[in-house]
Amino acid sequence: MKLFRIPLWLWLLFVVAGLGYAFHPYLLAQMMQMEQKRLLAQPEPMVEQMPERLDFGRQMADLRYLASDELAGRGTGQPGGAKAQQWLAAEFTHIGLVAAGTAGYLQPYQPTTGKAQLMKGAANVLGRIEGSDPALPMLVLTAHYDHLGVHQGKIYFGADDNASGVAALLALARYFKQYPPRHTLLFAALDNEETGMWGARMLFEQELLKPEQIKLNINMDMLSQNTQQQLIAVGSYHYPELEKPLQQLQQQSSVRLLLGYDRPAWLVGTHQDWTFSSDHREFHKRAVPFVYFGVPDHAHYHQPSDTAENIDPEFYREVSETLLDAVLLFDAS
Repeated sequence: MKLFRIPLWLWLLFVVAGLGYAFHPYLLAQMMQMEQKRLLAQPEPMVEQMPERLDFGRQMADLRYLASDELAGRGTGQPGGAKAQQWLAAEFTHIGLVAAGTAGYLQPYQPTTGKAQLMKGAANVLGRIEGSDPALPMLVLTAHYDHLGVHQGKIYFGADDNASGVAALLALARYFKQYPPRHTLLFAALDNEETGMWGARMLFEQELLKPEQIKLNINMDMLSQNTQQQLIAVGSYHYPELEKPLQQLQQQSSVRLLLGYDRPAWLVGTHQDWTFSSDHREFHKRAVPFVYFGVPDHAHYHQPSDTAENIDPEFYREVSETLLDAVLLFDAS
């Protein structure tokens, strides 16, 4: 009987595959460390303190209300979420934004799949400021107002996630209402981020927005927890044209701005990639450039302890002024 002999090349392939499997976790960890070193090698802030252009007292009052017992965590389909919708529509009215929803400021919708299908009453809150040059594509500023709501008898207040982003959105709307931009600005307080980014998705599925109308999405999600004075700016890996203005933004900011958290695993191993982690995902899926501003995860993330008392007001103020500079930079270009 003739015995089957495994060719030498196949033995070598088995050996290489085995070594690769054995060393794979080590290689991933090394790549992650290299990416962290790359991030921390970026320039330090050159500005000691940001100017005071936004009404930060009003902004903090907005954050505290959004993260209050009354709104009970702003869960989609829960009473607190409905109250947040109505309050935001009233604030957009007071600011003087042009209604941009399908029912005034509101864009009601019903998710069609997953757990979100069971939720009733979902709606985005949308308003805009017309730019001085109508030929320019718009800038879309997004921040999701929903959070986890009441779960197993506990309120998940969502002060950082994402009352901080929504309060900053309102502060920016008030500023640009007073100082009109060149580009039209759409201010979008989005629902259902926590359950699949349905609010952002419905902007496109209901054709309120078309990708060709948009210059850039600026997404704000978690801005107020001081994690080593760092603010992450996601998006320049996918859209390299954003790197230069973001580097200029760092020169104007007292906050450590890190460009990253947007590179694939084959470059960074197990380092976090936030490309699809918030509402900017739906813009990126349609090839719309985005910048996502947010802080790294922290001990209060998705916990009942994410309350207004646990944010860092001065860091939050500096971040908010940095975001104002970001919008001004992109509006000027």
